[in-house]
Amino acid sequence: MYRHILIPTDGSQLAERGVAHGLALAKSLGATVSFIFVVEPFSEVSGRFLEAVGTYAELRKEQATSVLNGAANAARTAGVSCETIQAENGQPHQAIIAAATDKGCDLIVMSSHGRSGLAALLIGSVTNKVLTHAKTPVLVCP
Repeated sequence: MYRHILIPTDGSQLAERGVAHGLALAKSLGATVSFIFVVEPFSEVSGRFLEAVGTYAELRKEQATSVLNGAANAARTAGVSCETIQAENGQPHQAIIAAATDKGCDLIVMSSHGRSGLAALLIGSVTNKVLTHAKTPVLVCP
């Protein structure tokens, strides 16, 4: 049924549920997996904050590498073929949708923070935006 699953992760405990669920599904179906970590860049900054922003950006890229390596190790342990994608985009949902299309994924498996009401309206939800805009089916893990 599904042959290539995209699993977005940010390394959070909640995202790890999506990783675990996606890997279990991939293993049961004999599907391959692509993991994606989206790093959101800062807007142009100048002056005394420039160095701090540069340091933060490097730390986020190191975190992305670490999280993706951990996910790849989990896939190897589960016997699931995988690749990792580190993307930089101010709109994570767009990067996720683009990766699903570019890689030919037929399912996106991701977790949701479960925000509702005013929190969802003010903060927004990457998962909700993926659900709204993706042409690829999306499986959401609570």
